[in-house]
Amino acid sequence: MLRRSALLSLASLPFWRAPLAAAGRDKVIAFVLGIPLDHPVAASRMAALRRNLLERGWVEGRNLRFAFRVVTAEPGSLERAVAEALALAPDLIVAGSSTETAAILARTKTIPVLFTTASDPVGSGFVRSLERPEGNATGFSNNEPGIAGKWIELLKELAPAVLRIGVVFNPATAPAAGETYLEALRLHGAQVGVTIVGAPVSDTGQIDAVLGELARVPGTGLFFPPDSFTFRAAKSFIAGVTAHRMPAMYCYETFPLNGGLMSYTGGRTDTDEMVAGYIDLIFRGASIAELPVQFSRSFELVINERVAASLGLSIPLSMRVRAARIVS
Repeated sequence: MLRRSALLSLASLPFWRAPLAAAGRDKVIAFVLGIPLDHPVAASRMAALRRNLLERGWVEGRNLRFAFRVVTAEPGSLERAVAEALALAPDLIVAGSSTETAAILARTKTIPVLFTTASDPVGSGFVRSLERPEGNATGFSNNEPGIAGKWIELLKELAPAVLRIGVVFNPATAPAAGETYLEALRLHGAQVGVTIVGAPVSDTGQIDAVLGELARVPGTGLFFPPDSFTFRAAKSFIAGVTAHRMPAMYCYETFPLNGGLMSYTGGRTDTDEMVAGYIDLIFRGASIAELPVQFSRSFELVINERVAASLGLSIPLSMRVRAARIVS
């Protein structure tokens, strides 16, 4: 634990060593991402990464180059993106989610891979242990299955009538085809009398039918686990959930900011700083096999008050106090 804390602190320091000279070969980072670069979340995180790397002496165009490969919903897109990233022979590959990480690690055991979020790094086979990965990958997790109980608790607190939760995901893009979160949710749901139902959706054309079937049972709420597919199609899912009038918990704040009910997720500010810190450590010679996987140090609850009111829900004072943001 001391080693993990020390590395975390070291990775967060902006000037823990002198900036590198511009001389020599540029370092190359290949990004394999599941959302387009012009998406507000991707744009803000890339801006934060550039800023945090600059503070550590890494300047794009001077001693650092970025290459981006974006995965779309088209068949074969993930495989093509990974193949193109590997062909660049980069010094580091940054993966946007568990889906991209799994595809990359299936193709390389030598190029360092840094995942910016992974739900179950050990269970997914990305690392041997959290403290000592021992392979060519490490990274961060801000929505690990251990907080499944909190997602259920918060949804029930805001919508007490919920007795059944439909878990919406795409088996092709969700971690472990959705089983990582279903297992944890079922375990916690059984403890509080909530039934958990898997609700796979393979394309946006299925949204209305899947949600409609879930809505047929009174007392049904929804949960959207980490999944690049549902994230990319957030507006379509929000529209469907709104039409069927079901309370829903999401694990990304972009949902309540755009008409969803609520989200609970690991804070991104600390993670953004640590991603830059780990890149810096790796480029200065640290072994990725010895950099422990890091988890979010804080979690944020976001609630959309207008959506709550439309569902006839009143936000308790205790939730207002705990919420990082109440969207009006």
